[in-house]
Amino acid sequence: MPSTKEVKLELGQRVATISQPRFLDAWVRPCLGAEAGEPGRWEARIVQLDGTGAATVELRADGGPRLFAKLYPDESGLAIFQKLLDLRAAGLGCGERYQAVEPLAFFPEYGMLVTRAAEGVAVSEHIGGDEEALLRGVREAALWLARLHTLPVRFGSPQSLLSSGELLSLARRLVKVVVQRPGHKKLALEMIRALEEVAETTREGLLVQSHGQYRPIHVFVSDERVTVIDLDRSRPCDPARDVAEFVHRLRMGMFWHGGAISRADRPTALFLQTYQEAVGEPSHLANLRFHWARYIFHSLNNKLKGGGEEGPDGQEVEATVEFYRSEFQDVLKGRLLP
Repeated sequence: MPSTKEVKLELGQRVATISQPRFLDAWVRPCLGAEAGEPGRWEARIVQLDGTGAATVELRADGGPRLFAKLYPDESGLAIFQKLLDLRAAGLGCGERYQAVEPLAFFPEYGMLVTRAAEGVAVSEHIGGDEEALLRGVREAALWLARLHTLPVRFGSPQSLLSSGELLSLARRLVKVVVQRPGHKKLALEMIRALEEVAETTREGLLVQSHGQYRPIHVFVSDERVTVIDLDRSRPCDPARDVAEFVHRLRMGMFWHGGAISRADRPTALFLQTYQEAVGEPSHLANLRFHWARYIFHSLNNKLKGGGEEGPDGQEVEATVEFYRSEFQDVLKGRLLP
């Protein structure tokens, strides 16, 4: 299996090739039709190239629309392209208020998916800013997710509750943290026991077409439509996982931007209420406590992975642990649930 460094090097070579105006004129410009602009005039900006997944490049032809090219390190790109086509055909496409990002082409020779850029502003852009704009964005995000979760389609391999709970990933990260910070062991054991109790109440077999990585940064809202990107991991899965990831990311973002987590309660409640009313199926949130608590535990371990425990860093660690512990307990006690 190639190392991250090797993957980054190989992807970097492909990025350099596809960023050349001559290549873009020959391969990508035909996808744009009348929107193409003048030949030979392109802007290309690397958005992501770290070797941990697909490389992403923002493209723009002179006078044309913004595009994104994703170059995959494996053979998954074609299936993702087809999945986007299928999701749009199933009810998240042209003419709809709620849409999946539009795929324009897939070039197997370069493992490259080309999509149109989503219009509007990401919900994440309003975190720490205009509260009313954030509330509007959160509501639209909940309606988009409800639309996806109620589609009568299934694409991809179903993901079990054990897999969607990412407990093995949590265990790997926890081992690293306890080695670096032995003092974290007592709290970690308490949180594991609490998760065990919640796990006893979970329900198996709740499957909808999920997003797989539903976050405020992936939801774009304009006057005409709501467009969601990064559906690479979309597959049949427990609906509460998408819901938990969104509200967890929302609350973490608001805390790190402003420090007062109470400001996140209103948008959190709005998202959950809007989603629940739109899906009309209480069982969709049956496992919300489990997934949400697990996300909090996972994030805490991630925050604790680096740094020492003395001086200013020690004070920061104490504050971080207290914040995550409070969020964890609030979720388990049901204070944040609809």
